[in-house]
Amino acid sequence: MDEKKLNEAVENISLIKGVIDKTSKSFSAFSKIFIYWGMLFILNSIVTLFMIENKDSIFEVFKNYHFIWFILPVGIVALMATLIYRNISKKIPLVGLEKHLMKLWILILIMNIIPVKINVNAPQSSGIDLQTIVVQTSYFSTTLFSLAIALIVTSLFTGYKHLMKMGAVYIGISLINAYSNISFTDATIFQLLYSLALPFTFLYTGFYLKAQQARGEQLGYKFDS
Repeated sequence: MDEKKLNEAVENISLIKGVIDKTSKSFSAFSKIFIYWGMLFILNSIVTLFMIENKDSIFEVFKNYHFIWFILPVGIVALMATLIYRNISKKIPLVGLEKHLMKLWILILIMNIIPVKINVNAPQSSGIDLQTIVVQTSYFSTTLFSLAIALIVTSLFTGYKHLMKMGAVYIGISLINAYSNISFTDATIFQLLYSLALPFTFLYTGFYLKAQQARGEQLGYKFDS
């Protein structure tokens, strides 16, 4: 009887270790996707800044081929991000918490690529020449706030309070930018800050989660020893 209970206990321990190992691999895949996506978003930022710096010549191209605006760079980046996700998740499937968190982050990314709809109307009697009006839009506060939500939710489910603090900082910066009169005289500087927000968040989160996982594996190894 004692031997039977011992065998059952060994089987249960093996089952638990199998679940932990599977979860650990899933967490590793999750952080790896974040790191690769962060690198991809850096390339996207470089292309975007190049397009802004050469907007006059780029505009001439877009004027004749409007579909290019939807392909470069968002379309190509989305395709490459999908390939990265499928390649990694095919080798190491995301399960449980990591799978649900990935859905959250993907929704956040989709929200940030939806274009802003702007309507400018002026009565003809007002004498305003609409061709001389320059409309500037900024996604900076919205992007930071959305990333903050994803960071805070990730922190709540993983228990990593550092990500929650990072999200709180993002919220503070986004609110200050949205409701203050702070403005940049050079639009390129502002665009640079906006372009760095996304890749920095994904790279930092990916490497942070990877480091936490490595620390957990070391503790587990010591425990097994």
